Amino acid sequence: MTAAPLAAACSRPLAALRATSLENQFHAWRGRSGRRYICSVHPLDGAPVFDCGRAVVAAVREAPAGTEIACVFQPDDGEFAPWAQRARRCGASALHVHLLAETPEARADAAADLRPAPLAI
Repeated sequence: MTAAPLAAACSRPLAALRATSLENQFHAWRGRSGRRYICSVHPLDGAPVFDCGRAVVAAVREAPAGTEIACVFQPDDGEFAPWAQRARRCGASALHVHLLAETPEARADAAADLRPAPLAI
């Protein structure tokens, strides 16, 4: 039996790291499909310390209901700064970076699954 798709991605810290020094450095997100994505947490400012060519980046912000994804992007090696500026304009306070998708297709699928749904008017 498969779970019904979620309306939006949702997150939580990794339970296995609770009460350790790594607790705030990793997060798990569930995409709208219900699939789980493990992410490392990075500050929004400064040069990326991850392989941009293999990354799916969720720019996150605090909202009344908790942490939410403001935007999702797949940066190229030389194109990180414009994405960071866009994330700031969207109110993001941190980057949650998924590096476990091994192919370009898997990264595109993960980005689409985590991307916020358009607002209905």
